Amino acid sequence: PGPVDFQHFPILLTYSSLFRRILGFVFDRIVQFYFEQLFRLEFKKEPSMTKSISLSLILVLVFLLSACTGTPTAAPAASPTSPLPTLPPLVTSTPVQLPTVVSPTAAATRTVQPATVLPDISSSNYLDDRSTPAALMLSYFNAINRQEYLRAYSYSAEVSDLGSLEQFSQGYSDTKSVSVSFGGITTEGAAGSIYYSVPMILSSTQTNGTLQKFAACYVLRLSQPGNYGAPPINPMHIEQRGAQAISTGTSEADALSTICQSLNMPVGANTAVAEVEKLDDLSSANYIDNRSDPVTVIKSLLNAINSQQYVRAYSYFQETPSTYAVFAAQYANTASVDAQFGTFTPDAGAGQIYFTVPAVVKTTLNDGTLQTASVCYTLHLSQPGIQGMPPFQPLGIKSITSKLAAAGADSAALLASACQ
Repeated sequence: PGPVDFQHFPILLTYSSLFRRILGFVFDRIVQFYFEQLFRLEFKKEPSMTKSISLSLILVLVFLLSACTGTPTAAPAASPTSPLPTLPPLVTSTPVQLPTVVSPTAAATRTVQPATVLPDISSSNYLDDRSTPAALMLSYFNAINRQEYLRAYSYSAEVSDLGSLEQFSQGYSDTKSVSVSFGGITTEGAAGSIYYSVPMILSSTQTNGTLQKFAACYVLRLSQPGNYGAPPINPMHIEQRGAQAISTGTSEADALSTICQSLNMPVGANTAVAEVEKLDDLSSANYIDNRSDPVTVIKSLLNAINSQQYVRAYSYFQETPSTYAVFAAQYANTASVDAQFGTFTPDAGAGQIYFTVPAVVKTTLNDGTLQTASVCYTLHLSQPGIQGMPPFQPLGIKSITSKLAAAGADSAALLASACQ
């Protein structure tokens, strides 16, 4: 007998039952015959024959019992015809416990509005944005597509769970590009933090041209920026992740509605469509934490000032102009700021990029006074593709020079002279 094929086990069990009934019948007849012979020999007082038949009976019994109690041997697992898909690196840390967890049934019945137009994450674009959950995940896969693995690595809180940077990078060695789609993003607040559960479909094109698809769930955390009293600040980041390979014919809507629960990820009660921030709104009603280009960095700075999140504002400087206490104190009389930007000019060399950005900044003080200034911002970025050791250094502000302007001064003239 060879290994048992467990796919046909129900059939084998049916035949096994029939076989055992036949054996039972034969066994009864043999035992009856042997006892009749023993009785006859015992009656005739022939002890030598009695011992011989008894021994024969024992051997027959052992044979029959061993035939009925054999244990099937499992067949070795079949080798797959193609290599197993490479999952994105997974974090195995204990899931974050949120106050409200929605059951899979409830989650499947949620209605989510159609997603808005989202930024390009191909290698031809550069996206480093932590303003919204969708923006963070798009930035993560943009870094993967650009092979900027240190930047991708930096979006996680506990990088020790990902292994070394080399191990993390090796996990994407066969990945040519990744495209993504989102399900409804759930939100829950707890103990000064906001948690987001982000279901996604990942379509990964391999270097050999094959396509792999995954249903994935990411748990993100944003500690309330206004609660920080001193640097450093921890921006929105990935706390947990998990993924399951799916076939190309699987319904994406079904996979998105259940993936977080099937991976035992926490799910919040409030659901929203995947979207990014409004870059034209610098008010405290909006949240901008975007380092994709020089202007978005400055807008993030001004948005933080308007929100009185001064630790976040301070974090946009690579070279801080003063101590944090002095920096924060200068905004004690500031009600709001707004800005108009000129064209920024890059100056690249030896793997370093410097940007000069002219701006006209208008500050409204607490007493209603309006101040106008021509400002020149200098920003710096080390090419992300050549940064080789953590921590990743994002685009940041190196210096600011400013001049107060007269009330009613022409903005175009101020922009033209700001960086002269």
